[in-house]
Amino acid sequence: MNATRIKMYMFILLLVLGACTKDDESLQYPDGFSVNVAQNVELPYAVTSKDEIVFDITISSKADVAIQQAVLRLDDAELQTVSASANEIRLQYTYSVTAKDVGKSLIFLLTVSDSEGKSVDKDFTIYVQSAPADITVTIPEEAPSEVMDDGAVDFIMSVVSENDISYIKTFLDQVEIVALTKEAFDNPKEDDYHFEYHPTVVDADRTLTFTIEIMDVLGNLHRQTYDLFVERSQEADFNAFNDVNIGAQRSAGPGPFFNATTGEVYVTAGAAVKSASIDLIAFFSGSTTAFNITSPTFTNTINIIYNPAAIGEDAMENWAVRNETLIKKITLTREEFDLLVSAAEIEALYTESSVIESETSGGLANNNVMVFKTVAGKYGVLFVKSRSANANTGYLTVDIKVQK
Repeated sequence: MNATRIKMYMFILLLVLGACTKDDESLQYPDGFSVNVAQNVELPYAVTSKDEIVFDITISSKADVAIQQAVLRLDDAELQTVSASANEIRLQYTYSVTAKDVGKSLIFLLTVSDSEGKSVDKDFTIYVQSAPADITVTIPEEAPSEVMDDGAVDFIMSVVSENDISYIKTFLDQVEIVALTKEAFDNPKEDDYHFEYHPTVVDADRTLTFTIEIMDVLGNLHRQTYDLFVERSQEADFNAFNDVNIGAQRSAGPGPFFNATTGEVYVTAGAAVKSASIDLIAFFSGSTTAFNITSPTFTNTINIIYNPAAIGEDAMENWAVRNETLIKKITLTREEFDLLVSAAEIEALYTESSVIESETSGGLANNNVMVFKTVAGKYGVLFVKSRSANANTGYLTVDIKVQK
């Protein structure tokens, strides 16, 4: 295989570098149909012509609409179809790799459709190499596991390959760090690879996972990860609450009540005695089929959602305190959210927005953003990362930044 073909195949592969993981993944149709795709058997990123690729996938609906069909294809050829009218289905298929597949990136397409004809797609891309890569990567013991956001990481890792090395690359969040790409070697079978990274304040309070990828001249591939936690060098004037789960009214897991000072989430039982500490409330609207986050003073939340018939003596009408939180739903990208590094910037999002403040966010979907002002005069911003289910039994996963 020549270098041009290798680069072409790898470009295809890297478009979906993170697709072959065992974690659940949410697929969302623009008009509301969404499913969770869980891999019961982890898919490899690379195989040989002697291997089999085992698909064992559980697909569950995140809304009230049932799944009608799931189809697995390769190059437009239908491999397996599961038809049912259910909220959860399982697709199983084993693909036998052949010699004709060597040097290719096999792109399997999963299409899931509902009873209303809406569908969502997911790619699984697996590279076929001639043989298992005989490549060893040794990260030195002195390589740090933590670094300050104003510091740097700089060390040499050893790479040894049975065949000549074609390239060494490093990826962060599936994006190639071009400055670390190496394609010329004094010794093509052994290399002292120089890894260097300078974190920024955007990386603070995060664990970064770098993927070091090596390909030999035969197209065989090896990957190794390196984790690095970035610690904030200066105390921030805001609190960052990451991966907070806030439930809807019938959630059996996370509760619906959020404390913006501590980042705590409360369930409905016992909420009345904590009412003075509650700043935001979540519920799922059946009429708009969307999550909403509201002020504790929002009338519908008090009278319809969390009333005595629903939660008994902890009903909101019995609360001694109902804090007023004002909300604006705004447009903000994930990158812009990550770049917020001061309380003043968070406040400016609210005060400089022309959106009329309200006691409710209105419908929230993935990647939606709202800013808010608590009764204590603290400004915050909330980013919706995902929804476990688009139903009143589900919960939102959000990142929140709030002034101290």
